[in-house]
Amino acid sequence: MKGLYLMFMVLGMMQMTSCTEQSVSQNFQPINLTIEYDRDIPIDEKVSMTLHENKDEMSKVLSGRIKRRGGYSIIYDKHSYEIDLESDHSIAGLAADDDWVLNANYIDKTFMRHVLSYELFREMDSNNCASHTHYVEVNLNGKYNGLYVLMEKVDRSVLGVDKSDSAAFIFKEPHLFRSNYDDVVPQDPENFHQQTFPKIEVEDKNELVEEWRSLILNSNDNEFTTEIEVLFDLQNLIDWHLLLLISNNSDGILKNFYLYKKDAFTKLRIAPWDYDHSFGRDGDNELNLDTRPLDINRSILFSRLLTFEWYTSLLKSRWLELNENNLLSNGGLKNRINKKKENLKSIVDKNFELWPLDAEHYYDENNFEEEVNIMFEFIDLRHQRLSDYFEQL
Repeated sequence: MKGLYLMFMVLGMMQMTSCTEQSVSQNFQPINLTIEYDRDIPIDEKVSMTLHENKDEMSKVLSGRIKRRGGYSIIYDKHSYEIDLESDHSIAGLAADDDWVLNANYIDKTFMRHVLSYELFREMDSNNCASHTHYVEVNLNGKYNGLYVLMEKVDRSVLGVDKSDSAAFIFKEPHLFRSNYDDVVPQDPENFHQQTFPKIEVEDKNELVEEWRSLILNSNDNEFTTEIEVLFDLQNLIDWHLLLLISNNSDGILKNFYLYKKDAFTKLRIAPWDYDHSFGRDGDNELNLDTRPLDINRSILFSRLLTFEWYTSLLKSRWLELNENNLLSNGGLKNRINKKKENLKSIVDKNFELWPLDAEHYYDENNFEEEVNIMFEFIDLRHQRLSDYFEQL
């Protein structure tokens, strides 16, 4: 079993270019974006806009459209935005694209949780895709609007999905890992598993998700073990499992991810999305210093995989490996956060002058330094819990 798994790893590494091979900026100093538009930016439609990076008389003017975005976060005073440029352009040194997200990062006073989580996942393995990010200060019609996290919108181009391959697809938060659908309210009943590529009117692939879910729930052990290794990129799946564990992102178990297949030759992979519910805070800013550890068994896939010794052995080995190379070690995580803290500390005060630290949606009045210390405290508690867990696994 393990030999078969290693063979699949080698084949996977030989297949397609990876997310991390993009040419991205290593300069984490925030840049300035100026966005100009003629009317209020709505939620349900995009309006015309122009965008300048580090605006001056020599700056390039990019044309496109913009709208407000967000689920629960739509209630916050500081808005997030989705940008659709007329053509592919690089912004802040990130790979050229036409679709971008400006995340207000309002509820996370450290501005780190999304950035840290995506960065860790990409660095775990070259085949792991997650949005590349850059810090930006945004001006709207000449008025300063605070610090933002510029993100690649997770789509076909970011994931490297081959649009000419009929076997390729993308689902955003499919209900694949749920034990039942009792609490599911589909955004579109005609697209229950939220297929984003190809367009569902071109080819509906929702039935595939039902087939995979039936395999997880109903197959015998031999069939499950054989088929799951053929179906999923297990390295990617294990890395996602560990990201959920170390971040304690309980929201991320059943949602906040993309499921995709690049082409006929690659397996199913996961790309994480939306990690403000992590590293010591819940998604509504409630403190969670590992007092409510996630229940990974809520996922029918992880719950079943954890009954097999071959999987727990691979999971434990990967945990030890990622600690030995300091990617998920206590010290490695803290050092990574400290570097981001040094780059951000001179900028966050300006943001909080506009968006106060004691606004109604926060559970406390913590400042940036105190919030970073919460992340450190969380890592101490969480890492010890996981070390104990893997010692007994």
